[in-house]
Amino acid sequence: MKITLKEIIKKTEKNEHSCVVILDELTDVHNVGAIIRSSVASGADAIVVGKHNQAPINETVARTSANTVGMIPIIEMNVNDAIRTLKDNKYWVHGLFMQGGSTLWSSDLTGKVAIVVGSEGEGINDLTKKLCDFSLSIPMDKKVESLNASVSAAIALYERLRQISK
Repeated sequence: MKITLKEIIKKTEKNEHSCVVILDELTDVHNVGAIIRSSVASGADAIVVGKHNQAPINETVARTSANTVGMIPIIEMNVNDAIRTLKDNKYWVHGLFMQGGSTLWSSDLTGKVAIVVGSEGEGINDLTKKLCDFSLSIPMDKKVESLNASVSAAIALYERLRQISK
């Protein structure tokens, strides 16, 4: 049974720390599977995947997710529409960027949040960037330009979990 984002929002309205992960044109099925696994493990409520230029949720994704793919609602819809809907429902939207406005460690990931993960090569689309409330980067050694999308997502999800567990 498919579930809509509005149904997720309604279902989690009493959860003061609801979290939705948004995948913006991720094309690597292994990244998508790993993000699903990290999302389930860290207690995220749902994952939004874009309708275009997005890896399909297939057998490889299921295997890479260690079969957690069925443990979290995955909603296929326009990413920007999802962000607007979440913002209208009092979610703060955090985009992960190589050169973000603030570091992940100095961010506030408590409350109702959405975490946007951009594509492996291009990152988050320009319009989607503008819709994000916050741009976050993960501190790292200057010798490394960026991290894998699934690693970045896992770090952000676990920083959120650390903050709400205090």
